[in-house]
Amino acid sequence: AHAQWQGSMADEAGVTHVLNPEASADGTVTVELEELWRVGGDDEDVMFGVISHLLHDDDGNIYLLDGQLAEIQVFDPDGEYLRTVGRQGEGPGEFQNGADMFWGPQGQIGVVQAWPGKIVMITPEGDPGMTFALPYRDGGGWQSVTRGTGAGENIVLAGTAWTREDGKQLQFTSLKTYDLGGQERASFAETSREVEFGGYEFVESEYSDFQRRWAVAPDGRVAAALDFDAYRIHVWNADGSVDRVIERPDNEAVRRTAAEKDRFQAMYDAFTRWNRGSTFKVDDHHQTVGQIFFRDDGTLWVQSSAQRWRAPGGVFTSFDVYDTEGRYLQRVDLVADANAVEDGLFFAGNRAYVVTDLTNAIMA
Repeated sequence: AHAQWQGSMADEAGVTHVLNPEASADGTVTVELEELWRVGGDDEDVMFGVISHLLHDDDGNIYLLDGQLAEIQVFDPDGEYLRTVGRQGEGPGEFQNGADMFWGPQGQIGVVQAWPGKIVMITPEGDPGMTFALPYRDGGGWQSVTRGTGAGENIVLAGTAWTREDGKQLQFTSLKTYDLGGQERASFAETSREVEFGGYEFVESEYSDFQRRWAVAPDGRVAAALDFDAYRIHVWNADGSVDRVIERPDNEAVRRTAAEKDRFQAMYDAFTRWNRGSTFKVDDHHQTVGQIFFRDDGTLWVQSSAQRWRAPGGVFTSFDVYDTEGRYLQRVDLVADANAVEDGLFFAGNRAYVVTDLTNAIMA
């Protein structure tokens, strides 16, 4: 596949830019997902609200974070219920608005509480864990945390802080590494902009940032999609220095249908009600890069908007696979009885988990 790759690499100001063609070096492989088990639905013993994230342990047990119910349900590799850990509240081991979770130091689970932003550490058995001191910016204000993941003895977090500087209300969005004491160890991306309360116009291409589109590689590198309308992924070394930029310059953004645009308009209008009198300008196109993740072999898997919103008949969704150099080697088509627009897709170990009707659950 490497020999067949038709792209190029260029050095721009000391940063390697990997320019990929639209055709993968090794073509397309089709993977038919085999259903092993399912829970929920009509099962009266298992109920879900909104599944935010999944984790698995060394024994193959799966941990499901339910952001709406503020709990983590644990199942064995065959789908049998084991226990529930965590609960709603503000005390040790308790959380609300769970947006993400990760394996942290000492084998503990870090639950990302979106609002007010904090990290709640819990043992796999459900006991309160260590305390992580989420740092706050100078100038006061408040902040939210969107996603997090463990990186050795450190934690990589994406979030937003609102504070005042020089008489202005500013919004800072960042992707950084912290130690357990809350000290910043590396910064990968950070943006700032002035925010007005009342009569503000939100623009989707600026509002929809990188916070849910990043991943950490086994070697500590961090990748994120910073652009709304370009197929471009930045990769940093663990110390925050830029390693390379992976690009597909000929990739075309997917234009939304009228129904899709109305759906996003309704969603964003609901999200921005806290800013009285404000409006939201929805883009005519879908965000180009969606879900990204690293596998244990270091390959980077990227789902584009076309692969979610315009999957061909018989295909659930697809992922573009890049090697550790950023070369587009293969496209993987996943075949399953599922809908990439309506259903959620999570990966844990060597398994794919489909959460049916997740989009509507989030909207509700």
